[in-house]
Amino acid sequence: MKRICSAALLAAVVAVSATVSAKERLERPLTAETKQLFDDQAAAIRQQMQPGGHYEFVSVSERTEVEQNLEHIATVLSRHPDVKLFGSADKAELLQAQESVNAVLTRNDGRRLICERERQTGSHLGRDKCQTLAERERARRNSETEVRRLQMKSPGPSGLPNAAELRGAGGN
Repeated sequence: MKRICSAALLAAVVAVSATVSAKERLERPLTAETKQLFDDQAAAIRQQMQPGGHYEFVSVSERTEVEQNLEHIATVLSRHPDVKLFGSADKAELLQAQESVNAVLTRNDGRRLICERERQTGSHLGRDKCQTLAERERARRNSETEVRRLQMKSPGPSGLPNAAELRGAGGN
């Protein structure tokens, strides 16, 4: 009897967790169903693209693309009070712009988990290393900053003074 109850409990937990993870995977940043909902979502997207937000790693060109598509969606939504009254051409325009925005934001979501299989030196066994996009980007940026700092500090390959030394000596 205990085995049956524990098996049923395990099945229920698995079913609930599968439903939750499916919901998280299908979450779309933008679902322009009404003008009011779109305005709220567009404001939230713009806020999340700021430093510290979920979409802070959107490049400048992709940010421009997102802004253009948000403006296009606003224009299409202003033609009709309700999405249900749209013609097929308006629906296609809206869907295309919406999917473009969602693709950019999903690809650059700082919460997105990225896993790589890596092998340690001297070992044939690999292990998974998982990080969020935000963690990877911050580590990459910190590494670049540290490399630049070290390059400014040490002499160049020719043995000549580096840029920081020249600036300090008035050789700018």
